[in-house]
Amino acid sequence: MKTKEELTIHELVKLRNEIDSRIQDYKDGYFYICNVRSYGRNWRDNHIHNTYTLQELCYQYNGDEGIVDVYSNNPDLSKIDNYGSVIFVPTVEDYEASKKYDFLVRIIPEAEETLAEWGNRENIPFQYRPKFSPFYTQEDIDRFKLELENFDMSFVAPVRVERIYEEEHE
Repeated sequence: MKTKEELTIHELVKLRNEIDSRIQDYKDGYFYICNVRSYGRNWRDNHIHNTYTLQELCYQYNGDEGIVDVYSNNPDLSKIDNYGSVIFVPTVEDYEASKKYDFLVRIIPEAEETLAEWGNRENIPFQYRPKFSPFYTQEDIDRFKLELENFDMSFVAPVRVERIYEEEHE
C-alpha cells in the first residue's frame, strides 16, 4: 500500500472521487425534499440523503445563487445553515398533501379574480385590460372548490424549524 505522498495525481483524484461518491450516497435514514429556486428556475433535488450533502447544497444556494427550501423528517435540522426555509414534516405523504392543500387555498381566489377581471375587461381602459385570457376556466375553479371541500385533512402540517447557532448552546 502506497502512502499518500507516493500516490500520483491520477490516483489521488480517483480516491477523492470515490470518497465523494460514498459521502453523496450515504443514507442517514431520513428523507430530504429540497426545493431549489435559482435565477427564475425551480426544481426539486432528490439526491440528498444526509445532512452533510444537504448542508453543501444549502451553502451552494445561500441567497446569492438561489434559495433552498428543505422539507425533512429529520428531527435535528436546527443546526442547518440555510437562507431558505427548513421545515419538519413527518412523512412524504404529509408533505404532498400539505402542498396540494396550500395550492388549492391559494389558487381558487387568484383564479376567481383573474376570471372576473377578464369578464369585466370591456369596462376597463384599454391600457389596463388583461392581455391574455385566464389560464383556469370556471369549470376548473368549480373542480378546485369541490376538491378543497372534500380534501382529506388528516395530514400533519409542516412545522418551520428555527436555526440554533452554536453560541446559543454555551
